Amino acid sequence: MNQEKSVFPICGLALSSFLALGCIIDVRDGARPRPQPSSMGSLTVEWTVNRRSEPRACARFSGGRTDFELIIYRGGEEVAREYARCEDFVMTVDLPPDEYKAYATLVERRDERPVTTTLPIEELEIVGGAALNIDVDFPANSFL
Repeated sequence: MNQEKSVFPICGLALSSFLALGCIIDVRDGARPRPQPSSMGSLTVEWTVNRRSEPRACARFSGGRTDFELIIYRGGEEVAREYARCEDFVMTVDLPPDEYKAYATLVERRDERPVTTTLPIEELEIVGGAALNIDVDFPANSFL
């Protein structure tokens, strides 16, 4: 009988230690699991201004101090809003695999007022571990 009294606490301690090493699972209704970094894909957008990727083109058509704004949607929900200097001419955004749409606009740096019309980028399919490259151009007649 004394032997049983000493075995149960040891077994309980071993079991609780084993369970502490396990995973925590979120079972909330509607919760989406967060993708692991290796399962992310990326969207790279390169833009030109009147078919040029020279800093002078940004200044010439927009008066300078302009940013590239990219708004990304999954379904009807905005999932990212990113900015880069117009003169960078490239932006990369990491996204979980899914289907997206995006809108690209050149905007004033200090107040985000549009400088160009907005260019829709439809039917973007992001695949885990892969990069999707998109090119857009803001022609002279797109400036407001």
